[in-house]
Amino acid sequence: PTVLDWFNISYPTYKMFHNQNTVNLTGKSLLIDHSDKNATDPHHKYTYASHSLHEITMYYPMRSVRNSRFKLIQNLGYRMPFPIDQDFFISPVFQDILNRTINGDELPWYKTLEQYYYRPQWELFDLKIDFTEKNNMAGKQHYSRIFSAMKKKLYSWQEMTEDPWICSPGGVLQDAGKYALNHKCCSMYNEL
Repeated sequence: PTVLDWFNISYPTYKMFHNQNTVNLTGKSLLIDHSDKNATDPHHKYTYASHSLHEITMYYPMRSVRNSRFKLIQNLGYRMPFPIDQDFFISPVFQDILNRTINGDELPWYKTLEQYYYRPQWELFDLKIDFTEKNNMAGKQHYSRIFSAMKKKLYSWQEMTEDPWICSPGGVLQDAGKYALNHKCCSMYNEL
């Protein structure tokens, strides 16, 4: 939306995949028009993001939602290690962390390499009290209501954008054949 806005280009009308509905732009331009009455629209109190890969060999799908206070991240590939980009790997900072880890030395970082590589499926951060995102509140009883609400927001956005990873990591989206008009998440354990 920001690039289209910058160049004053209208959003094109088109359809994707098997869906007969027109694709809708879900984002909002970062070029704020202060006269825009929709700028305070409750729909835009949330920011959504998706990541699938960095380079072809660096596949690690993630989805996230945040508002002014909380950020929820779903690491869809949480069972595999987070891939390291070649530029990052050869950087002096990463090499120092790697060598300190190998030698069992103290790290100048709040995460171990094990924590960096292997992330939990869900990460919830309370940005009001933890702006450096050091304390994962997912699974903490005190945050269960906000965790549930943020998951619901994220899932709704995935549905609206027809995210092909909506069923991940525990299922596979079926959107062809008999499911072409009525998509279904099927369990990885073949419960068709």
